[in-house]
Amino acid sequence: MKLKFIYLLCFVCALSAKAQNYINPMDIPMTLSASFAELRPNHFHGGLDISTPSIGTPVKSVADGYVSRIKVSPYGYGYGLYITHYDGHTTVYGHLSEYAPKIDSVIRKEQYRLQSFDVDYFPDETLLPVKKGEVVAYSGNTGGSLGPHLHLEVRDTKTEDPLNPLAFLASQVADHRAPTVYGIKAYALDDTSAVNEKYYELKAIENKTIDAYGHIGFGVNSVDFFDVGGRPCGLVEIFLYDNDKLVFQARLDRVPFDKTRYINSFVDFAEVQRDNRYIQKSFIDPNNKLNIYKVCEPIIVKHGEIHRIRYELKDFAGNTKKVSFYVRGVKDGGYEPRIRRGERLSWDKDYNISACGISVTFPCGTFYKDEYMEIAKSDSNVFKRPLYTVGSREIPVHDHITLTLPLPDDYKKMLADSLLKPKQIFIARTGKKNSIGYVGGTINGDYITVNPRILGDFLVAIDTVPPRVVTKNTVTLLSQNNNVMVGISDNLSGIEKYNCYIDGVWKIFEYDYKNNRLISPVKKLGIKSGAHTLVARIEDASGNVTEWEWKFRVR
Repeated sequence: MKLKFIYLLCFVCALSAKAQNYINPMDIPMTLSASFAELRPNHFHGGLDISTPSIGTPVKSVADGYVSRIKVSPYGYGYGLYITHYDGHTTVYGHLSEYAPKIDSVIRKEQYRLQSFDVDYFPDETLLPVKKGEVVAYSGNTGGSLGPHLHLEVRDTKTEDPLNPLAFLASQVADHRAPTVYGIKAYALDDTSAVNEKYYELKAIENKTIDAYGHIGFGVNSVDFFDVGGRPCGLVEIFLYDNDKLVFQARLDRVPFDKTRYINSFVDFAEVQRDNRYIQKSFIDPNNKLNIYKVCEPIIVKHGEIHRIRYELKDFAGNTKKVSFYVRGVKDGGYEPRIRRGERLSWDKDYNISACGISVTFPCGTFYKDEYMEIAKSDSNVFKRPLYTVGSREIPVHDHITLTLPLPDDYKKMLADSLLKPKQIFIARTGKKNSIGYVGGTINGDYITVNPRILGDFLVAIDTVPPRVVTKNTVTLLSQNNNVMVGISDNLSGIEKYNCYIDGVWKIFEYDYKNNRLISPVKKLGIKSGAHTLVARIEDASGNVTEWEWKFRVR
């Protein structure tokens, strides 16, 4: 217990000498539904998610400071607020439902000035000072949130690197539970090494023996739980020992935003794509530039040797889970062959490949390690279009590639006859259940080019259907306490922009994409009692436009 306390104390002091000065941002117990550096698609989670019983819980500034940024978007943090403090840190509050009045008035002026719901505004530091404990906003479910909560970050103001907020709020969260391990996976790390690259459930490998030979790596599927909350969260530190020698150590206490996509190298990306299983690899790919690694030495297994491998996994409070297993060196163990398709591409070289009527450019640094790349063309009975395979969706891509596909002859004729607009033609990637997802593209002559950060099966598609617009109000007589709601949806390329006018005057409407609607409280529209006309103009990413009119009255 004493060692655990010393570990936690040193960790907190290393992050911030003033950590104890921050208060709980809400007057409710701090129950976490997500932790710092939790594993997410394409990024590490940058803060804490604090559960709220509903929308509208008052949110307070955790310390004195000033509002340095107000960002409003349908996506990401939704209604986001940034407060810079005088200790060298900035706190971020995300997924808010609304701002405190003095902040709301400032950002609404900016929205009307730009005639845009989406705003990224940086006030002068003298405009909006705030005190510790002052209510600055109200919790919500805006942006990419999947349920009511407050997203809280602490950043280094100078570098903007996110830090673990528990270093500033540890006393608010009880944690006496060690991390949970679900399983372990083994990897052969070069062509002369061998192991059955399979995922072992914990009960199938703990204190048991597997065969391997050569340069071997391991990955662990593990999460952490706090005393209250019940949702899986992330680890803080991973240790791996080979015969009691520390060969790997990673600590997740600071992950710069410009490095966060390297999570696709930190985890087994293919396992995420196949089974949504986040296996944290205990070896480093050559193009992995994360700064979380403290120790990384090879595990070399020779024929006839026995290695005792031990994981030690820690959470922020220092709770530790240990898992051990054995590796027996067997050179000719009848290992399952690794299936590889296509040409081997080096991660540190540029490639411009033309095959099957398409061209693909992979800049140096596109991949985290050497990858085998298959490029193929097939006829799709489902889509009635040529399907172009570029690698596999299980291969992670760090930088944008350039993909050029030929335009189908019928699309070229429709363009020539002005039956299609260039923006209505795009490149799509196939998904599950014969779905396709919009990727985009620009037409140049008889070809269309796009710069994706994904691989898989692509085709050229069209979107000529305008967005659908309907009212979501069940009555046309509204009070000042009602909302005006407009249902909007698009069948393929997605909503790109919208504008709403009441009696010919532009008005702020929030785009709630999760519920396919535009919404605004009547009391914030600045309209009087009587008859009014709402006109909504909605445009999708393919340039298809719908204009819609609705008449209503206000008491």
